[in-house]
Amino acid sequence: MTSSEPGPGGPHDPAKAQETAQWWATPPTGTDSGQPVQGADPTMLNYASGGMPPYTPPAQAIPPAQSGGGYPQQPMTGGYGQPVSGGFPQQQYPPQQQFAPHQQYTPTPPVAPAYGYAAPPPRSGGNKTGWIIGGVVGLVVIIGVIIGAVALSGGNSPLGDDKKKNAGKYTMDGVTNGCSVIDTSVLSKFAANSKGAPEHSETKPTDYSGGRFECRAGNEETTKPDKYGSTDTNTADLTLDVSFLSGSSSAYNRPEYDIWKTSDTGTTGSGRTSGDLAGIGEAGYWVSKSDDYTYFTTTDYTCAVKDDNASVKIEIRLTMYKGKTVSKDDLAQTCKDQTRKALDNIKKK
Repeated sequence: MTSSEPGPGGPHDPAKAQETAQWWATPPTGTDSGQPVQGADPTMLNYASGGMPPYTPPAQAIPPAQSGGGYPQQPMTGGYGQPVSGGFPQQQYPPQQQFAPHQQYTPTPPVAPAYGYAAPPPRSGGNKTGWIIGGVVGLVVIIGVIIGAVALSGGNSPLGDDKKKNAGKYTMDGVTNGCSVIDTSVLSKFAANSKGAPEHSETKPTDYSGGRFECRAGNEETTKPDKYGSTDTNTADLTLDVSFLSGSSSAYNRPEYDIWKTSDTGTTGSGRTSGDLAGIGEAGYWVSKSDDYTYFTTTDYTCAVKDDNASVKIEIRLTMYKGKTVSKDDLAQTCKDQTRKALDNIKKK
């Protein structure tokens, strides 16, 4: 399908179609040379052969370069400082700030406050630690001055004065065995034999407690055999309770005597009697209670007194089987005598 080619520089016959021309470079038959070819891809046509101007593709938007220290770049031009053609609007950027050669610009990004909160105010100056330390040192100095003044005055602080004023004329100093302030052998009048060594307990006084002590003693004896040969045991038990007021006065620093009296004399019942105990201390009371059973009788006798800062209470309980009786007057006198003895033995010498 090709004709012989003339040699280089040979003439071409315009009347002959050049068989080397391709179909897409040759306008279709009947096409006006001044009109664009219909139905053909313009990118595949040779416009130069038909006298058409050269095809210029549309201008593309060129994004700003990311380099250059974070500053926007100037828009690209289409040659010789002209904007790129194609009908697209050109993005405008503010001109770059100029700096003197000897200055170095360091951008400072703004710090936005946290969402929903205002920016914190600037911190004020000043050092509060120094003031705090100074205040502590001053307080220590003041306390030292007060302690020194008290020492020079003989140690009579307000608390010491209060303790001295309310100390009272009774004390448990030197009491190591509470049973030593009474005579527990008096129980032998009611029961011949001791059950064992009396028990005692002591609570030493403190700044908030006046102290207290107790004693518990008991005697027993076996009854004579009855006609069946069986025996029983008579018993006599004694309890001593002594308490002291504390050195400070308060609504809770009540004499133990008041509590005892409310409980002992406030109870009523058959065989129970009570009255005032005169002649010992500031105030006193006694309570007697007897219960008769088929084979034995129980008798409880209580004496309690208060004087100044001391409260003393003695309880004697007898259990006697049939065949032995005890005088209530003798029991009352024994209780009263031991109460007076305890109060005398705790008085300050």
